[in-house]
Amino acid sequence: MTPMSSLNRRLFGAALGLAPAAAAAAITVPRGTPAGDMALSKVTSEYMVFEDEDEAFRNHLRIERDLAETEGTTVTWYNWLAFVIPEGRQPFPLMRYEGMEYSYFRRLQGLEYRIHAHNLSYIRDLQTGRFADTIENPLTGKRVTTMPTVLLEDPGTLAAPRGFRNLRSDGKTYTQPFRSFRIQDDLVKLDSVRTAPPDWPVTHIENSCQWVKLSDFENPRITSLPTHFSGTYVFPYPKWLGMGDIKGHMLGFFDGRKLNGPADLPREFLERTAREYPELLRPRWQEFDTPLRF
Repeated sequence: MTPMSSLNRRLFGAALGLAPAAAAAAITVPRGTPAGDMALSKVTSEYMVFEDEDEAFRNHLRIERDLAETEGTTVTWYNWLAFVIPEGRQPFPLMRYEGMEYSYFRRLQGLEYRIHAHNLSYIRDLQTGRFADTIENPLTGKRVTTMPTVLLEDPGTLAAPRGFRNLRSDGKTYTQPFRSFRIQDDLVKLDSVRTAPPDWPVTHIENSCQWVKLSDFENPRITSLPTHFSGTYVFPYPKWLGMGDIKGHMLGFFDGRKLNGPADLPREFLERTAREYPELLRPRWQEFDTPLRF
């Protein structure tokens, strides 16, 4: 990994013919200086270069899940604002979601991991934030009964530096993930794109920005980094919304964080899940009972 911030500072000082201490003083911007007059931005934002794909994969796994020696689990918790994007009409926010993703994974050999996960999300009222049993669909004029989103059908993947292989495929096709690491001040940020399994509806894609403290990232003893994230999620209209022939899709803007485990979920969310979906507060290790096809 080669961050470039120190290099930039040295080049700036050399260009002015200054010693390092003088160069640091030269880029100090007085309070109240207009942005257009700044000689050099005080914000550090630089891309990170890795020596090889193995190193990039290890750090991706540390941020998104856990660079586990044998097996591990990760729970992330998120909130998001869901927009309706009707074809030929103005988009509008309709509702909120609160949810979790529980992933569980095993290291097979080298840097190849088998990964499974499930998701659970509840609808919340757009204005009050309370759990909502019904909402009004402005496009149809009807009040509809909401349904929690429970995703249990992800077939899982094999993930390795070479790419991802869907477990329902023949294993010959590797999907190369988009990922880009950068340093922004005292944070390391990972921009990544995650697509849905190939047999899901076409209108599914997730883009996220995940970030951790640079000091944590540089500590090799931390295999699962304390990550925060935000991003967008594109998905079809949920069936319960009753859109009928209205063309379009949904767009979600989410933010969240990695937790130490399900016990760290907010109390209201945790209590509801313990009542309605207690089995989803545990890893579904039975997914690994299905033998690999390749």
